[in-house]
Amino acid sequence: MYPRRSVPLPRFLAALGLSLVCTFAVFGNRSDAVGATKEPVTMRAAAKVNDIIISTYDLEQRMKLVMVTSGSQPTAEVQKRLRPQVLRQLIDELLQLQEAQKFNVKITQEDLDKNFKRIATQNNITVDQINKMLDENGISRLTLQNQMKADLAWQKLVQQRLAPRVTVSDDEVDQVFQQLQQQSKRTEYLVSEIFLAVDVPEAEDQVRQNAQSILNQLKSGSTFSNMARQFSQSSSKGNGGDIGWVSEGDLYPPVAAKVKTMAPGAISEPIRATGGYYIVGMREKRLPEGSKVEAAAPPPQPQAARKMQSVLTLGRVAIPLAENASKAKQDQVRQVSIDVYRSINGCEGAGAIARSKGGTFDMIGKMNVNEVAPQFRKILEQTPNGRSTPPLRGSAGVEMFVICSGGMVPAQQAERVGPTITAHKQVTKEEVENRLYQQELSMLARRYLRDLRRDATIEMLEQ
Repeated sequence: MYPRRSVPLPRFLAALGLSLVCTFAVFGNRSDAVGATKEPVTMRAAAKVNDIIISTYDLEQRMKLVMVTSGSQPTAEVQKRLRPQVLRQLIDELLQLQEAQKFNVKITQEDLDKNFKRIATQNNITVDQINKMLDENGISRLTLQNQMKADLAWQKLVQQRLAPRVTVSDDEVDQVFQQLQQQSKRTEYLVSEIFLAVDVPEAEDQVRQNAQSILNQLKSGSTFSNMARQFSQSSSKGNGGDIGWVSEGDLYPPVAAKVKTMAPGAISEPIRATGGYYIVGMREKRLPEGSKVEAAAPPPQPQAARKMQSVLTLGRVAIPLAENASKAKQDQVRQVSIDVYRSINGCEGAGAIARSKGGTFDMIGKMNVNEVAPQFRKILEQTPNGRSTPPLRGSAGVEMFVICSGGMVPAQQAERVGPTITAHKQVTKEEVENRLYQQELSMLARRYLRDLRRDATIEMLEQ
């Protein structure tokens, strides 16, 4: 039972440690509180694609996945910007799955498991760690699985239907190879891209806004590779947008003109070129043969975990619940409190989140963690900076404590990048042939998806 507010804070938190057993008996332990949610019985439709519904639950789940994997901050403004992009992505995936089903393309559980392991390996983590990340952020594991299924089905369909139509002649390879030999006297660039197609003139403004929104996320700390995997419509999305070493002649003129002016590590503004908008990330430059190579920049170091500090700044969220509340009411408040717990990411927006769920938020201020009960200190040590403790049951309802500053910061892996400037290296004819093949196949796949959108019946139902 929570003491009244007149009790001094250190003594209050010390007393809290005595009630943890019954607290978690009512609201579940931390693992239960953040486990994958079950799909609600009732939901609204966000869109209809050829009479198949995309629900608001599907949309909300995918938005959570995008924000977590891209490192976006889950603020109301970010969610508003991301929503139309994520919905369009879900529409495209449903069209791709429908088309794959039409041609009897099947994705087995073995295919999904292999892809899951590949994603884990690329990110230097384990499959169990991915599942834990999904569970802790309230994301159904089916959300990631469905995205993987759509990607794999589309890849198989493109290989089945379009790959046989791609022909790269020896003459083409020889011509490009000779051009590249000449270009060894020019600067080359290691570039990543995010491409958003403009299929019809009416989509120009919306796609430009989507590109700007993605750029804003990148400026806010989202990783380029993750944003490319989520949103890019180029075949390079599977590689995190990586298109390898290119020279000016390999790029559309507007893109090449921008790339020439970019420093390694820079990200471009949206560039309008043939087919749509490009956002380009400059990773490295390779100087012409004979040029003096500058010293390589040291690789970025992963951010080490930071332990909780001895003095924290805390806030408190309270959600009313009477002691004699019915089981139905307890279940309702339990779900609300879990939603609040998952949504909070910093004290700045905690008040709005709490009020939207019928709760309140107030600042407690600075607190010396040495003065609190050992049980509660252990909970705080496991709570990342800017996040909230699990829901705790007290006499007046449910309360959560938000660490505004001074909390633990988890370790983060830095994206792998190479030296800033390197010596020039000639490509092989095999590499040239593969590049031409991928460019042609990517163009055919974009046209294929454009035609599917044009011929589909799509209703946007969410207001």
